[in-house]
Amino acid sequence: MEKVKDPVCGMMIDPQSAVATSEYKGKTYYFCARGCKVAFDRDPEKYLKARPGSEHEH
Repeated sequence: MEKVKDPVCGMMIDPQSAVATSEYKGKTYYFCARGCKVAFDRDPEKYLKARPGSEHEH
């Protein structure tokens, strides 16, 4: 499977080895770390509308 982008930190990850996932508006999002999932779940729209370069660091 093709790599996907963690919507919180921007890391490219393999969906099969993702640490966590979330469903939002019928789409599955994959995360490299539990902290990214928690941040996304708190405010999904913030990360879906984020501009390039606005990623946080771990």
